[in-house]
Amino acid sequence: MQNLSRLLGVAEHYRRDKPHRHAAILDLSGLLHLDELDFRRTLRRLLVGDVKPTADGANVVLFDSGKDKLVLSIPDSLLPERRQALGRVVEALATHQKGELQTTWFDLSREADEFANAVRDMVERLGTQQYPDAPPAADALDKFLEMERTLHAVDLSSLLREQMIFRLEDEQGLVPVMVERTVSIEALDRLFATHMRREPWLFDQATALLDRRMLYNLLRDDAVHTLPIAVKLHADTVAADEFSEMTAQFPARLHGKLVVEMPFLEWVADRELFRKALGRAKADEIAVAIDHIPAIAPSDTELPVVDWYRIPWLGDNSAPLDLSAGIAWLGPVARARCILTRCRDDQALEDARRLGFRYVEGAAANRAYRDGLKIGEEPRPDRAASARVQSVQVDIDDTAETEKPTSWWSRLFGGGQSAS
Repeated sequence: MQNLSRLLGVAEHYRRDKPHRHAAILDLSGLLHLDELDFRRTLRRLLVGDVKPTADGANVVLFDSGKDKLVLSIPDSLLPERRQALGRVVEALATHQKGELQTTWFDLSREADEFANAVRDMVERLGTQQYPDAPPAADALDKFLEMERTLHAVDLSSLLREQMIFRLEDEQGLVPVMVERTVSIEALDRLFATHMRREPWLFDQATALLDRRMLYNLLRDDAVHTLPIAVKLHADTVAADEFSEMTAQFPARLHGKLVVEMPFLEWVADRELFRKALGRAKADEIAVAIDHIPAIAPSDTELPVVDWYRIPWLGDNSAPLDLSAGIAWLGPVARARCILTRCRDDQALEDARRLGFRYVEGAAANRAYRDGLKIGEEPRPDRAASARVQSVQVDIDDTAETEKPTSWWSRLFGGGQSAS
């Protein structure tokens, strides 16, 4: 759905700017083999072509809904060539009895309003199909467009939250090894007067938009930690060419220090896309973590090889999980590369030590670190006060657990207070 969030924003920009471009909404519902990835990939390549940007930097842009709609935005200077290419595609499909491709054209210098309205209607229909039990609310598109305009210009730092990931050491206690940086959904709700976890469509669109804003923030942030930084991203964000273009601009201080957390449910939903994202991250020398791995192994127990595996101590019902099955499933990986997340209570740290976890994250770990405790040691007021004075000050979010999420994507963030 990330392409749709971008398309909505672009359509509104076209409404305002009336550019010298043409747009085409392509209806693929009449085509055969639409769900075959090779067919769809070839179709996209033929539609976009191999043309290079014009002298003014304009180029052909394609938005794929992931369903039965494609949208092309074509600069007027390339329009004759692309119209001919589209005609050849339509003719080839008809000749080989692959079905009918229907196209609706818009001259954006005169029909930008009509195009923007058509895009809104299309996204509403697709949202209803994807979220039949919770389709977009009547004002959801307006709310998202308000977010898109605001977040494009706002300093994201006011919405960011950071949480340390610690390594358990016998003698040293807890040692910080990584910083997880996320965007507070609660802060977004307050800013835009929404309840995004109750609106699955809006939640998904907003988090897709925040992927790009998070990467931009890392690019512009001069106060990056010396520790590696972990950020939550969609798999399609990491798989996109735009991701490599952005990370290529990262300064040297970020080289080798970025960890991308992608959700386990996206691995389940689309393994080809997930593998593409893994390949892209590896090529860019970026570490990958799989987030929110279930404590109970699913029927298909295959997991990709990544740098980190994140498994929650606290379940969606705010009760501790039985982690023994998860440890058995992950096997030898568990001790070396697993992070026990959502460690709300002190018992979580005891469980981590007992089960062989080397890394922990959550409110209990934050408290133990600030108090200078070793796992299993009772806090002493004099020692805790001294440790607070001498310890390195870090921005750690200790807020309580929030309400249970309502959408499949929001569940990826485990009901915590933040999301990417």
